[in-house]
Amino acid sequence: MVQAGNLMEGASSRGLAAGALTLLVCVLLVAAAVVDARERRFPTVLGVGLALACAALSLATGGLLRLMWCALVSALTSAVIVAFELWWRRWHKGRAGLGMGDVKFLAALSLWRPLEALAAFGGGLVLLALTGLLARRVSLPLLPFVVPLLLVMIVAVRMG
Repeated sequence: MVQAGNLMEGASSRGLAAGALTLLVCVLLVAAAVVDARERRFPTVLGVGLALACAALSLATGGLLRLMWCALVSALTSAVIVAFELWWRRWHKGRAGLGMGDVKFLAALSLWRPLEALAAFGGGLVLLALTGLLARRVSLPLLPFVVPLLLVMIVAVRMG
């Protein structure tokens, strides 16, 4: 019975750690959206913090194998997006489509929830394009469109 109690205690402390890390990730996501909206950039220090928090959360909730899988998906996704961006810039006379900060953001977030990160990123691109058309703007920051979608997904997953 003592062992079962210790096991339950360990499980609840892991759940507490995951909850605290999830809160940290959410705070970093909001900070990223605010900075991108104001300054049109995603600072490296914020990206490193988000990547570390997402990696820790992936490890805490799914173990080393999950973290390794997420890291592989993150690397492959980033490589494809960077290759596409380089192609885009070549064919559009150096004009950027995505900023590399957006790619860093997706790579960091993919260390925790790669499918949700890709879905929110894609949804954010659609919202950005529609907003750009309606507002007749050629360029807008992406993260203010991605982060709200992602936060809704995180809440939906947490609520079950």
